[in-house]
Amino acid sequence: MDILFNLLKSDANAANAFGALASAAAAFLALFVSGFSVWISVWSARTQRKHNELSVRPLAEVTVADYENSLRVKLRNNGTGPMIITAVTVSDGAKTKDCLIDWMPNLPGGRLWNNFTHALHHRTLQSGAEIVLLELTEHDGERNFSKCRDLVRKTLAPLTVNVEYTDIYESVMRPSRKPLSWFGRHV
Repeated sequence: MDILFNLLKSDANAANAFGALASAAAAFLALFVSGFSVWISVWSARTQRKHNELSVRPLAEVTVADYENSLRVKLRNNGTGPMIITAVTVSDGAKTKDCLIDWMPNLPGGRLWNNFTHALHHRTLQSGAEIVLLELTEHDGERNFSKCRDLVRKTLAPLTVNVEYTDIYESVMRPSRKPLSWFGRHV
């Protein structure tokens, strides 16, 4: 070490060369650190975007209720973000229609439906919310509800509901399919 200090004191060119090398090394190190910082920033931004997309991801679920006094099919968003419904289709394996009510027969005695939904194109469903696709519930003192219920069960059993949807970033989610065969267990 003493030899190096003596050389730098006695030879000005060597001192200048050593200083230039030290400056170049510091500049290279600064360039490396700033390049690494840019890489970390890009990685962080991508990771944050992925987290944001996952934190508002919808999850479609078609639920069924089959009771003695009530039949119901609902679409529910069990995800953490809004669901943008692009299409709901109902199929029997051969034909496809836009909604459940289009498959339903006329009910005996002119009975009306409690609730139903027509075609759901470009409808938004917030997290935790649900849409009743079809509902038939017995009224107080109603007679012959069992005929309506059994007819609807028989009609629903061979059908499958397919829900296509996106999230708010317009990422297409995997479709949710629900066979309604549960209604056929009493038929």
